Amino acid sequence: MIALKNINKSYAIGREKFYALKDINLKLYSGEFVAIIGPSGSGKTTLMNIIGCLDTPDSGEYYIDDENVAKLNDSRLAEIRNCKIGFVFQRFNLLPRLTAFENVELPLVYRGLNNNERYEKTMKSIEMVGIIERMKHKPSEMSGGQQQRTAIARAIAGEPEIILADEPTGNLDSKSGKEIMNILTRLNNQGKTLMLITHDKEMAKYAQRIIRISDGKIN
Repeated sequence: MIALKNINKSYAIGREKFYALKDINLKLYSGEFVAIIGPSGSGKTTLMNIIGCLDTPDSGEYYIDDENVAKLNDSRLAEIRNCKIGFVFQRFNLLPRLTAFENVELPLVYRGLNNNERYEKTMKSIEMVGIIERMKHKPSEMSGGQQQRTAIARAIAGEPEIILADEPTGNLDSKSGKEIMNILTRLNNQGKTLMLITHDKEMAKYAQRIIRISDGKIN
């Protein structure tokens, strides 16, 4: 499903050139649950951003379902981000003025779905993560675990094939973290391809395959 070949990514810091990724070669297969583990600054998030079509490499090739991402136009890249990939972030990234239901529904609004379709998909996702009783609450009225459940519901509402989760338990206590990982595992069991970015070895154990990265290189 995903193939990265000799991917490099660098940033200029003052007069210095910092390599976030160096000669990355990686394959992710359909239905797989992979954890990318490494310390802060190892290149994990940069790697996720490239896989999620949020950033572009300096060199190398990235294929998603046999499409060379470098050759895709902006509209096709937007379509991949909106339809093929669901994102879950450490800080939830929920809109504070919207309820949980409205946050989950919003990507479906952008996709132009009608009211009935949006309602059905939103409710299905909310039920999946177990926040029906909180769906009329705003983020400030929910716990961290409930906010992350909402973020996962938003990520899966559009029925993406791939879920990219960047430190999804990083702001949660251990109990809530385990609950979130159980939800992600259940989604994988239902056929979703899942990539987990984490520095937590215990969270990485939920994955079928663990890939270690440090100083921008896969070990």
